[in-house]
Amino acid sequence: MRKQRAARVLGTVAEVAKAWGIKRRLDRALLLGRAYEKCLSCTVEISGRSKVQAGAANTRLGKILLNAALMEPGREADRNATLLHECAHILADSVYRRNCGHGSSWKRVMELLGEKPDVHHALDYLSPKAQAVATWACRTCGEEYHYVRKPRHRPQDCYCARCGPRRGRLQAIEIPPPRPELDPPSAFDSRTEIGVNAYQRAKKGRTRP
Repeated sequence: MRKQRAARVLGTVAEVAKAWGIKRRLDRALLLGRAYEKCLSCTVEISGRSKVQAGAANTRLGKILLNAALMEPGREADRNATLLHECAHILADSVYRRNCGHGSSWKRVMELLGEKPDVHHALDYLSPKAQAVATWACRTCGEEYHYVRKPRHRPQDCYCARCGPRRGRLQAIEIPPPRPELDPPSAFDSRTEIGVNAYQRAKKGRTRP
């Protein structure tokens, strides 16, 4: 049985936001009343379990989870933007009393906080490519499939979604060592999706009936 790494509690949203210097930005939601108070009382935890997800919010449990990679020096802007992103989830869910996801209600709260309502992050160090434990490539078009967990199948048993089973056979490629990051990107960008499961892109092909 795999033992999960325990998350580290930093404190409440109120305590963490004050320590990180973003309490004033969060105070723009004061007009939301009880939803704002509930958000401030939520706990903030740090976890290294997730590979590509920057953060997560659970309104029912009153908990916000941040990726441990955000705590590295030089990533304070990414860390702060992620916390506000997750606070917006707590606020929206509490105001509208439902799971708002990344819909229009959540976007309005993000704009209230003065944040861009971008759904997906563009953090290179949390991308599937950077976190991959295995990478496969199509022998024909070169399309790459990055796996952040150990694949259940072999590359020769699968094929490229673009080229098909006859021309799109896959092969494992060597993963280069990580490079030191020089200029971190902004925390969220609508152009990049997170948590993409490579099996949604690489279709399973059978070699035997």
